[in-house]
Amino acid sequence: MSSAPERDESERTTDPAARPADPAARPADPAAGAAGRSERAAEQLLVARSLLDELGLVARWSRYGDVTVVGSVGIGVVVAPDIDLEVRGEVRVADGFAVMAALAELPKVRRITYLDARDRHERGQYWKLEYELTDAVTWTVDTWVFDPGAPGGGALTAAVRDALGVEERDVVLMIKEEAAAVGERAPGYWLYQAVLDGGVRSYAEFRGWLGDRNIYERTGWLPTI
Repeated sequence: MSSAPERDESERTTDPAARPADPAARPADPAAGAAGRSERAAEQLLVARSLLDELGLVARWSRYGDVTVVGSVGIGVVVAPDIDLEVRGEVRVADGFAVMAALAELPKVRRITYLDARDRHERGQYWKLEYELTDAVTWTVDTWVFDPGAPGGGALTAAVRDALGVEERDVVLMIKEEAAAVGERAPGYWLYQAVLDGGVRSYAEFRGWLGDRNIYERTGWLPTI
């Protein structure tokens, strides 16, 4: 990871007691408004970064390719306990299994699944890791592995992060929390587009705006700044 071998960064762990408590473990206070939503998102972001650090995911995958944190954690609008990573490089399936084999030894990693989607529209390898933070809260880490030249979410993540103003950021968090409260998800790719380009300001408006779109479709949209 001499007198004692230097510890590999990818194997670094932290004391679970030192991690910030997951705010998803307590009910949201609707009366707290924008300030409360911002605080909860900030706390969720701290948890996500702590888990990335504890699991050493960026360092582990960096042995095989370029790693980007995308999605809500990359943008900084975290509500659901999910982390999204993209890896680009000449990564063999065996390399992914090597990364996950080490992670599977960790006591709170409960499940790891793999999907070979290289011959499908995604054109990549997909790994899902489930980490049991507490008895009530499980975080998932979704990792897509692509060839070096494949398009991905890094540019979108950076563009949305720069385009979201204070008001738009709060609307995104509000819609995500409203969706979560009724057991649904607001797909980020379409949500950012609806708020930034469509003027959507509520979950009801978002559902109307989304209509019957295929939520798995990607159109190459980027926000205009």
